[in-house]
Amino acid sequence: MQAESPFIPATYGYDPAYRTPMAEYNPAYARALLDTYGYVDRNGDGWRETPEGQPLTLEIAATNTQRDRSANELWTKYMNALGLRTKFRVAQWPELVKQSMAGQLMIWGYAWQVGQPDSDTIFGMAYGPNTESINDARFNLPAYNRLFEQQRVMPDGPERLAVLREATRLMVAYMPYLLHMHRIYVDLAQPWVIGFRRHPFTSRRWSWIDIDTELRAARGA
Repeated sequence: MQAESPFIPATYGYDPAYRTPMAEYNPAYARALLDTYGYVDRNGDGWRETPEGQPLTLEIAATNTQRDRSANELWTKYMNALGLRTKFRVAQWPELVKQSMAGQLMIWGYAWQVGQPDSDTIFGMAYGPNTESINDARFNLPAYNRLFEQQRVMPDGPERLAVLREATRLMVAYMPYLLHMHRIYVDLAQPWVIGFRRHPFTSRRWSWIDIDTELRAARGA
């Protein structure tokens, strides 16, 4: 499912009809923003430079998986169309985590999951004091921080939802993270699997699952 905001399906505040510019695909708007802030092609070589006239290259971190290689091809295609050079920092997942925590990555993508019926975790990714934990972007906007702190002590209701919507507006405007999608999983289980039930949030449910060996043998499996 295309993501429109930090609100996660099945959590408080999620509205399938809610729309923001976060999911908008608009190359013309992207070019206009780059032009407005001085990222233009100054020497006519087809590539944009920094406002100071220095070469500009986007460095994108990725693992050496087929999925990331496919994603890198898309990155290259779409950034080339905007006149932006790209290069890729390829490393193993643990090493990228370490580099991200140290603030050494320019662009990186990964997945998060919440463990409760609330999107507080996702909003917390942009909270300034979380820089040394889940705020990989090192985003620190005082106005956003105040909203995040305010909503944490409010009961669910129209007032809290309004604060979260305002926090969403700031996250979309400053874009420390581009939230791409919500994943949908399909589960298949054999009749002899005991205790299988899709948890609404976590995927770490294997400790509660067992096999009815007698039933499996009776079914000839």
